[in-house]
Amino acid sequence: MREPTPVRYRLSAPLSGVKLKDHPGSSLRSPTEALVSIPAGAIVELEGTVAKSGLVNVIWNGEVFSVFFDDISQNT
Repeated sequence: MREPTPVRYRLSAPLSGVKLKDHPGSSLRSPTEALVSIPAGAIVELEGTVAKSGLVNVIWNGEVFSVFFDDISQNT
């Protein structure tokens, strides 16, 4: 069986997010206090699915961030 193709988006405007860090002993990540602005033109890759809260994890520059999926939709 083939691996699913990653879903990537090129941002047309900056995207705000919260940096996540690995949580020892768990596959879940914990939010940090680091708020970031992912710049326009950056390519982000979705990790997993959109939660009921509207948040989704994205990978950018090898790091994981939590962002609102609606913000991705409006900024691509």
